[in-house]
Amino acid sequence: MQAPESIYEALMTRIAHGETLLLDGAIGTELQRLGVPMDNTAWAATALATHPQTVLQMHRQYLEAGCDIITTNTFSAARHNLDPIDLGARTLELNRLAVELAQQARAQCAARPVAIAGSLSQFGILVDGEPGLALHRHAVPGSQVEFGRAQARYNIREQAECLVEAGVDLLLLESTGNMIQRRWLLEETDHLDIPRWLGYRVRLDGDAVRVGYGSQELFATSLSILQEHDIDGVAIFHSLVADTSAGLAELRQHWPGLIAAYPEAGRSDYTASSRDDSEASSISPAELVEVFNEWIASGVAVVGGCCGIDAEYYADLEQQLIKGVRVD
Repeated sequence: MQAPESIYEALMTRIAHGETLLLDGAIGTELQRLGVPMDNTAWAATALATHPQTVLQMHRQYLEAGCDIITTNTFSAARHNLDPIDLGARTLELNRLAVELAQQARAQCAARPVAIAGSLSQFGILVDGEPGLALHRHAVPGSQVEFGRAQARYNIREQAECLVEAGVDLLLLESTGNMIQRRWLLEETDHLDIPRWLGYRVRLDGDAVRVGYGSQELFATSLSILQEHDIDGVAIFHSLVADTSAGLAELRQHWPGLIAAYPEAGRSDYTASSRDDSEASSISPAELVEVFNEWIASGVAVVGGCCGIDAEYYADLEQQLIKGVRVD
């Protein structure tokens, strides 16, 4: 007897038929918008301990907007981010809870196949990072934990195995930094039997597209890593729209498989304790729809949002995306 099609397989079948999938938007800035204070060290991960019902509400909002994939609130939930704020002993518990909250929201809201993506990142790892430019740079003095490569890699593996055991449908390896740490995310998850999408933050540097915040490595050169690991999709995320568009143009030349894009809105308050309502985002909801449709027409199979692209952007978004014209 043939095994039933998994949720992930069902979504991939839709993509194979020319459909575009909608990924959820920002996690941290949406929780911030809903009134959850961000932590200086563990960012949005503390919401799992302090505001779990708001995390559930956030997932429900995206599902009610028509998202096909929702992301666990685990980008910054590795042990090294929780230890300094006395939550290290609850690392596995909180990561399991993050998956459970996404599963609860799916059970409550979705009468269609919806995948849960487990977010895994290098957030908070200082060793071999981009000097002075790590996303953890906002941490208050004394909260940054110094640890070596072995511990960093162990923490990545521990969190990944926890997310898979808890029941995520795929892993999002969301690396904003350089290729050293991105490689760790791949190597410490190679043993897991689960689809993986590799994420890149990219930036325009003159005419060149580079990786991360300050790495000098060219994006095109970095894509050779895709030949070394079994990857199911590649995403450009947490990058400004213009940078994302430039990166997508290069990615299409080197990667024939699934491409996802979820940009950020250029806000500088996303790691602040509370939202600064006086700050403007770099793109409006109407402009985002136009950009998404351009990307879809060029072959992007999954679109969504990162920091600043909150639930407000998702009102009627699914209905405005073009259908059936993706070029593969």
